[in-house]
Amino acid sequence: MSDKVKVTVFMPVGTCSCSQTGFLGRINEVVSKYRAIIDYTQDSAGCEEALRLGINYRAIKVGNKILKSNPTAARIENAIIAEAKKLRLIVEEEA
Repeated sequence: MSDKVKVTVFMPVGTCSCSQTGFLGRINEVVSKYRAIIDYTQDSAGCEEALRLGINYRAIKVGNKILKSNPTAARIENAIIAEAKKLRLIVEEEA
């Protein structure tokens, strides 16, 4: 079993980086909160894995879940928390 949540960001090739600022900002906002439990990588949307997953622009892969296009910070965070719970990196609090 992994000791960290795998988060991969797929970025388009050949687009102006200024158009990606908001997207990367949301990712950074969430990843920085959970950096101790995240294995973070970036790759091209043209790489083999992205093509196999049907990603052709930008997306985030959290564990096995794919968040395409322009996910909110809350959606990214929820995916990270759900995966961390599966890996028992975060223990669910009892009410």
